[in-house]
Amino acid sequence: MRFKKSLNNNIALAEDAEGCEVIVIGTGVGFKKVKGQPIEQSQIQKTFRIGSNDKYQRVEQFLSDIPLQVIDITDQIIEEGREIIGKKLNDSILLTLADHIHFALDRFRKGVDMQNPLHWDIRHLYPAEFRAGEFAVRKINEAFLVALPAGEASSIALHFVNSQFDSGSMNQTIKITQMINDILGIMTDHFGRTLNQESADFSRFITHLRYFIVRQMNREVLSFKDQQFLYDVLSDRYPDSFQCALKIKETMEQQRGFVITPDEMVYLMIHIERVTSRTDTG
Repeated sequence: MRFKKSLNNNIALAEDAEGCEVIVIGTGVGFKKVKGQPIEQSQIQKTFRIGSNDKYQRVEQFLSDIPLQVIDITDQIIEEGREIIGKKLNDSILLTLADHIHFALDRFRKGVDMQNPLHWDIRHLYPAEFRAGEFAVRKINEAFLVALPAGEASSIALHFVNSQFDSGSMNQTIKITQMINDILGIMTDHFGRTLNQESADFSRFITHLRYFIVRQMNREVLSFKDQQFLYDVLSDRYPDSFQCALKIKETMEQQRGFVITPDEMVYLMIHIERVTSRTDTG
């Protein structure tokens, strides 16, 4: 590993043995070094490869002013988050989450309390990610001797949600969460009961809705063989779920500009039937 540029005393741009640019993090790793100088492996605590979606300037902006302790705690939170969620996370979460935690600490010290209007929705729509967020808040409070509000867990949870996609901004994740909540509201009104949010079917349904909405936002068309036959069979077999899916289709097309094909309707009907036929009334 050879030094290229210092971002601060503890973070540097380097070049690995394959000639690829990487960010290296460690105590004193960027202090008083000259370009081309080897970096001792014992100095490196964390290596971050600059992916195709991460411009160097963006990485520098995120990391240059963030204390090493914040980055270290963020890395520990991400590792625990992976265990809790059980899914692959995009490496860029180190950048975005460290930046979020850095500013959350700054807000706390200035006495600024920012409420997350989606707190309740996030807690129930993404339970595993929310648990990771709760762990993060406990870890941050312990490490920095602060008392971040409990609602901070939902904001951190969104970073874990967002990191499960190959691309997409935090704003997109927030929009997706709002749209999922709109769809669940249509279902609650249609069936006149709440859904069992602890069930595996509900979790699978939320995952389906996330990818369904991403397809709509990207204008991707879902297509498979015999879709009209399946559409006809399922609409006849599950009339209540079919009517609910129609309400979702009409609302999302009118309010969000979606174009929901019979192919998408088939999957909607299947998931609606599963999540409602095994749901206790609330």
